[in-house]
Amino acid sequence: MKTENENRICQNCKKEFVIEPDDFSFYEKMKVPAPEKCPQCRNQLRMLFRNFKTLYKRPSSKTGKMIVSMYSPDVPFPVYDIEEWWADDWDASSCAIDLDLSFPFIKQIGELANKVPRFAIMNTKSTNCEYSNITFKSNNCYLIFGCVEDENCDYGHIVWNSTDCVDNLYVYKCELCYECIDCLGSNRLLYSQECEACVDSIGLYDCRGCTNCIGCVGLRQQSYNIFNQPVTKEEYKKFLQEYPINKKENIEYIFNKREEMRKQKSARSVFGSHNNNVSGDHVYNAHNVHQSFDIKGGENSKYCFTSGKVVESYDISFNPNIEYSYQSLASLSSSNLVGVHLVNDSSHAYYSETCFNCKNLFGCFGLRNKQYCILNKQYTKEEYERLVPKIIENMKKSGDWGNFFPAWMSPFGYNESIVNEYMPLKKEEALALGFKWKDNIPSTTGKENCVYNELPNNAEEYNDEKLLPLILKCESCAKNYRFISREIAFYKRMKLALPSKCFNCRHAERMNKRNPRNLWEVNCAKCGTETLTSYKPEDQKIYKIYCEKCYQQEVY
Repeated sequence: MKTENENRICQNCKKEFVIEPDDFSFYEKMKVPAPEKCPQCRNQLRMLFRNFKTLYKRPSSKTGKMIVSMYSPDVPFPVYDIEEWWADDWDASSCAIDLDLSFPFIKQIGELANKVPRFAIMNTKSTNCEYSNITFKSNNCYLIFGCVEDENCDYGHIVWNSTDCVDNLYVYKCELCYECIDCLGSNRLLYSQECEACVDSIGLYDCRGCTNCIGCVGLRQQSYNIFNQPVTKEEYKKFLQEYPINKKENIEYIFNKREEMRKQKSARSVFGSHNNNVSGDHVYNAHNVHQSFDIKGGENSKYCFTSGKVVESYDISFNPNIEYSYQSLASLSSSNLVGVHLVNDSSHAYYSETCFNCKNLFGCFGLRNKQYCILNKQYTKEEYERLVPKIIENMKKSGDWGNFFPAWMSPFGYNESIVNEYMPLKKEEALALGFKWKDNIPSTTGKENCVYNELPNNAEEYNDEKLLPLILKCESCAKNYRFISREIAFYKRMKLALPSKCFNCRHAERMNKRNPRNLWEVNCAKCGTETLTSYKPEDQKIYKIYCEKCYQQEVY
């Protein structure tokens, strides 16, 4: 067992990264080699396989009917409507291929992957979410991507356990929230970021337990504050009358005042709560979880991204709950996985994708309620256990064992997948790194039949008859967009301005407001102690970044 750190050079980006003794212990336990690529490049490869919000209209390969799909019409494998995929009139076992140990196993997986039908969008136990993707136990959601146990939510990314929310990014257990980023347990919260348990407030940043506050920063358990100054209930109402939030210039005024305060007040180095011995950002209720981002619980894990509870796992991306796993993408309630994608309610699965309620799989696609299968072929328990060590040896020789699927197996171009939002590249950069690129992403231009400035600016005038027929032109990208009935009712109820930009541009603006998924060393602006922060070096010159201890002393 190693007792010292080992520095390595990433085979992909050529940057140095560190493998610590605890990391070696994990790799030994999982019986995989230590990685040759850095954590960022490993996560980049996993995200390349995940297309959240690039949607196509295409015919079902099964019935020919037109469907909405995350796969373009030119992918090499069959694509079924979600209901067709779950039907009992077909079985992925019919696509099985025979194992050939004289040939690289990863290429055999690639051959199988192009035979097995895939569902058009991933909507599990959800209803009326046809234009959303990656949804679980959700109802009546539109253009929500990464949607877990939501109801009546529209336009967003990673919206979990929320109701009646519109245009949000990374919100959890929220209701009637609009244009919020990284907010938890809040109600009727608008234009806010990094807030928890706030109600009836507008334009907050890093506030907790606040009610009826506007443009505040770093407040705790306060009511009726405007720009961090206490006001009476009457003064609060007067401000909203003078600066109604259905006018964009008033929202900009609140944002500008808030930004001035952020530069004067202490800034938290990273965000999270109820943690013990963690590093990363937006980590909650965790113990011994490191270099991880957007985690809602877990222990003894590392390099995890956008996940629920993670236990004894490394290199995990977009997994609601997972245990004892390595190199897993978007797998739910599963354990003992290596190199898998979309393996749900399963255990002891390796290099498999889109499998449900299975055990002991190796190189399988599209299976349900199976065990002891290799390349979708059924084996006895004894045959399976005899062949698995030989397959692993095959993958070690080709350098594939312990890595995720290779980039050539991804059905998506770099710009189709979610990776381009977290680690953006230009077309030339992506192609130079060996990634694919998709030209002609679906969009509509030149179909507008009205001008934004002609729309009503009084919420009382919003109605379906007037707004539903309209096709607008995004003021940022010039692509067309339109409204749906539920969002019109939401804007009317909350007395908000109608959006002047399309969903993709609104989403991009929210993504740009988040700190990167990286950590840098910084000296606390108060005590000088070295700490880690998600603020980029150039932003460290703008904000006064405090270590967690000094920050807590400052705000409480």
